[in-house]
Amino acid sequence: MKVAIGLDIGGTNIKAVIALESGERIFGHKYPTPTVSEDDTEPIEEKLVNILKDFLKEAEKQGNSPIDIVGIGLGVAGLIDTKNGVIIESPNISAINELPIREIFKSAFSLPVVLENDASAYAYGEKWIGAGKGLDNFVIITLGTGVGGGLIYKGELYAGSLEIGHMVIEPNGRFCPCGSWGCLESYASGRAIVDRATSSLEKGVYSMLIECCDGNFYKLTPADVYKTALDGDSLSREVFRETGQYLGVGVANLINLLSPEAVIIGGGLIGAWDLFIEELKKEVSKRAFKPLSARTKILKSDLKDDGGAIGAAGLAFRATELLSS
Repeated sequence: MKVAIGLDIGGTNIKAVIALESGERIFGHKYPTPTVSEDDTEPIEEKLVNILKDFLKEAEKQGNSPIDIVGIGLGVAGLIDTKNGVIIESPNISAINELPIREIFKSAFSLPVVLENDASAYAYGEKWIGAGKGLDNFVIITLGTGVGGGLIYKGELYAGSLEIGHMVIEPNGRFCPCGSWGCLESYASGRAIVDRATSSLEKGVYSMLIECCDGNFYKLTPADVYKTALDGDSLSREVFRETGQYLGVGVANLINLLSPEAVIIGGGLIGAWDLFIEELKKEVSKRAFKPLSARTKILKSDLKDDGGAIGAAGLAFRATELLSS
């Protein structure tokens, strides 16, 4: 039984999966993304390698020990040098900047390793087994700690950068960890949702969120804002409405630029779909060229939270096929 390992290394979590050639996920696990402090004696690369070692041990313990691993796929948030296997810059995980991660994992596991941007890996996963399976041209937007983007063009994964999250939508807007201001990521990511809610609470806006985290709203998570939104909290619902509005601006820009068959939205925040999608569609209808938006579907990802890891595993299978052909 041939399997591939897929890792999606994001700003908050690392998702790991074992997948079959059919794309079926037979085992998966989620780990907090490690951080590095001045007192740390363990380099970030060792922490990442140890996470995969722990994952494989856990798989074995659960009776899912891989028999024939064809390779490892790594999807990493940030700018990636896929040719040389190096992370150029990851705004939300600065400790891995300039890390030659492909060679590190290849050496540690004696397996072929493929490296790709996490959202591009997600896009490949959608084309492989997801909502994009029957499409030749589509954009994926991943909503997590940040906002990522990937493109399938003429049935193939676009090889260049598609940093949708760093599309500027407010010229004098909020500061972004990338160093710019007004990026989409600063208005429509998990981090932006928490920042927006926290800022309002600091100003004295009443919200059920005050009751979260033992009253310390600086510990809020996107999940807290989501839960209170479902409970009818006005501030939380407004935060998601605003998220949809800004996403709609970004999607309209993508439609006008690329005229894709579909824009597929996935990632860790996809569970909140019903809280932002109507506002997103309203903005698209106002801002995109009507003949273009009329033929662009806005779809919810089929792959849920581990789409990047599944796609990374798929890329490992593809790399093996290319080597053998």
